[in-house]
Amino acid sequence: MEIINIVEYGAEKDSFHLQTFSIQRAIDAASECGGEVIIPEGIFRTGSLLLRSGVTLHLRSGARLVGSDCCEDYQNYHIPTTLGYVDNPVWVKKWHLPDHYTNALITIADAENVSIIGDENSIIDGSNCFDGKGEEGFRGPMCIRVTRGKNIKLSGYHIIDSANWAHQIDGSSDVLIRNITVSGGHDGVDFHHCSNCEVADSVFETGDDCIAGYDNENIHVINCTFNTSCNSFRFGCKRLSVEHCSFVGHGKFPHRISGRHNTLYAFEYYAHAADTCRDSTDWSIRNCTFEGIDALIHYDYPNEYSLQMTAPLRDVSFFDCYFSNILNRSVFTNRTDCDASKIKFVNCTFDGCVEPFMR
Repeated sequence: MEIINIVEYGAEKDSFHLQTFSIQRAIDAASECGGEVIIPEGIFRTGSLLLRSGVTLHLRSGARLVGSDCCEDYQNYHIPTTLGYVDNPVWVKKWHLPDHYTNALITIADAENVSIIGDENSIIDGSNCFDGKGEEGFRGPMCIRVTRGKNIKLSGYHIIDSANWAHQIDGSSDVLIRNITVSGGHDGVDFHHCSNCEVADSVFETGDDCIAGYDNENIHVINCTFNTSCNSFRFGCKRLSVEHCSFVGHGKFPHRISGRHNTLYAFEYYAHAADTCRDSTDWSIRNCTFEGIDALIHYDYPNEYSLQMTAPLRDVSFFDCYFSNILNRSVFTNRTDCDASKIKFVNCTFDGCVEPFMR
């Protein structure tokens, strides 16, 4: 594998000027041979970057990749997403979604065997880039976008101040996220229409949902810490496994719209009415701790306001979990004639929780 340092292609560290052209030249050169692109120690400011198959983007210790604070410096390369509501005129109008909704600092699209890895003290900074034409009148570009990717590895770096989701991952499979930290910004990781993905050994301290998305299959989350001013999970998935994780409220960073710091739910169900969603079944939550959150779970199917419409949730099990200071009752209700939903607790401990625990 050829190793290419972006400095060799003209990138200047600690400059106030964008280094987009030089960094992209280095990436393009690496794509011809399946190489590794080195971002060395220092601050490198940039607009959108596109990674192709076989490329590794490697942030060395002390490297800081800083996104532009000007939304015009970003693009989506006219690459479509698999998110159904992005092309639905009703939801585009309702949520004020712009044509450039999927703009991102780093894009991986229709590619495989791609990695973004960071050494200790490496940072990807979204600069909270303000976009007056963006969703909700201020959301800017995603930080890392993966669409229709396969065999993607994301590890080691620290994302701060993402202007929208830190990771938008859709239509992808075999994605490994390990040993990352997300601080501030919006959602930590969004999986939509994804399969066989893992999130491990990571810390999420977000203003919005830590992990979100729907129509997923075989998602494994292990050894993670979730601290949020929204929901730890807002999720839909067939076979979700969550193990050895800590769910801790209140949120360190405020919710970007309301300013609140309380954690709403550990699990908020998600099945968008404007998209395809398979049934969500077989959720297993094992050896996890939940402390200081408003409520454990919110499932009220069908509920259009909560975006729980397309497919039901069934068979949620908690094993060997500890619950402390859960402030409100959970909701787990299926108001249709389909098979009854189930939730069970096995060998769990409840300390200072509202009773009855469910309603």
